[in-house]
Amino acid sequence: MIKKILLVLFLIPISALAQINEANNQKTISGFITHNNKPLENVTIFVDKTIRYAVSNEKGFYAIKANPGEVLSYSYVGLDEVKVLIEDVTQTLNINLQLKSSITDIEHDKIVQLGESSFGENASSFKAIKVDPKKLNPNATSLTRALEEKIPDILVRINDYGEEIIYFRGKELNGPAVWEIDDVIFDIPYPIFISEVKELLIINNKEFYPQLPITNPLIKVKTSIDYKKVKDLNYNNYYFIDEDYYSGDAKKYKDIKVKYSFLDKFNKVSKDDELLTIYKNNYTLDKNYTNYHLAVFNHFKNKKVDKSMLIKVLSDFEKFTNNPEGLKAVAYNYQELNEGNRAIEVYKRILRLRPNSKQSFRDLANAFYEQKNYNNFLKSYSFYLQKGLKIDATDIGEIMSSEIVSVYNTDLDEATTNQKIKITNPLKSEESDVRIIMEWNVSEAEFIVELVNPKLERYILKNTYSHNPALIVDQKEKGYHSKEIVINSLNPRNHLLNLTYLGNKQYKPTYFKFTTYYNWGRPNQTKKIEVFEISQKNKKIQLLKINRKNL
Repeated sequence: MIKKILLVLFLIPISALAQINEANNQKTISGFITHNNKPLENVTIFVDKTIRYAVSNEKGFYAIKANPGEVLSYSYVGLDEVKVLIEDVTQTLNINLQLKSSITDIEHDKIVQLGESSFGENASSFKAIKVDPKKLNPNATSLTRALEEKIPDILVRINDYGEEIIYFRGKELNGPAVWEIDDVIFDIPYPIFISEVKELLIINNKEFYPQLPITNPLIKVKTSIDYKKVKDLNYNNYYFIDEDYYSGDAKKYKDIKVKYSFLDKFNKVSKDDELLTIYKNNYTLDKNYTNYHLAVFNHFKNKKVDKSMLIKVLSDFEKFTNNPEGLKAVAYNYQELNEGNRAIEVYKRILRLRPNSKQSFRDLANAFYEQKNYNNFLKSYSFYLQKGLKIDATDIGEIMSSEIVSVYNTDLDEATTNQKIKITNPLKSEESDVRIIMEWNVSEAEFIVELVNPKLERYILKNTYSHNPALIVDQKEKGYHSKEIVINSLNPRNHLLNLTYLGNKQYKPTYFKFTTYYNWGRPNQTKKIEVFEISQKNKKIQLLKINRKNL
């Protein structure tokens, strides 16, 4: 009996200690909740699978304690519930709740790449495929969906009007497929029963069908429809309307102005030494302003000051912060300044802070890659694999695969040949006209990327909670914030990349880094790194113009 009592007494402190340790790991998350740009009172914020909760006040403000890895749920009657996974860097979460939608999401869940970003890869090579209509799924919701089930090279997208648009994998920027139904050309097929299809030919190569006046892929359909008996069929409804094409509504990045009051003192000064003096004299007082260092850096960069001054500001921020998101923005800017070795040291520091983040390893490896230090590049990934992390079919996995394959094809140093890392994707593109890596420093950042081909046809990628919440959760759980865009064959005229920023639930802007490789995987490969600070929401901004003059 005494032994049992002692055992119970012994276990009590352990249980209490576990609770204390859990409490010590908790951090306070706070922010404001709004609806239609107005504060929302009495929103309930729960920590999932616990009894911890908070309620927003009349100003919409709330504060709650949570552990990294836990999920906060924001709920209010009549509005869509929002769930947010807490990370080690999470502090501020400003939430905008939306009305519940009564419309079922048409977009299907069949996504080959979770981030849907590796288009341009594994381009469809067939010239034409004849499809037996009898082998199509008679229960498919549309002819478009039946073809998607049958042909792996077909990718279906839903436009803003709920219409199903077909692209061919790897050739998305060539534009969507067009339809020839009973010898009449349409952009979008009018409703056809699968039982009415008599012949079906999918043409992927203009050489196979030279009389076609367009370069898009073609889906040629013969039907048994008796058009004399068809009533109320308005053929004009089956063509793209103006909204399906780029209308030139993106503002250029250089025309987007962001004002910070602490920069006013620099406005009337142009000489480098005077700017530096003002910066040093006011540093102690101003350094605690939100986004101070990076705002000063961008201001100086726009004034085209000496590079040493830019490095001074970034170096001061390195010493000031221990936040991985801020440090990542520093590293991005070092890389844009061609200060690769400085970037390596920052990425090493981020890896120490976030040792289980896939992006931390990739960023360090890529920094070595940029310096052509292939030995340390492969060592970084060897260590990554030793930790039990995998190179999988996520956005970051595709990026890692591309760069590992590139090193094996580029590096002739025999010292690295024994460090083999197996890439399971045998179709991985080894070369292309253009490869773009898009990265951002804040995991909560939401945005829409619009790629425009020379025919002004738009192709849209959405990185948002509302479009694909599973993607955002996967990014945060595995720790990656990047996308890969490959253009195998670049058109002589301009391709545009526009971005609409939707926010990041913080008061700080998000920093986006775009690395554009021309002649990727070829001896004449070149690159250009551009970093953008973006804080204005719901404005379409033109960031990149891509053309053949750089090939």
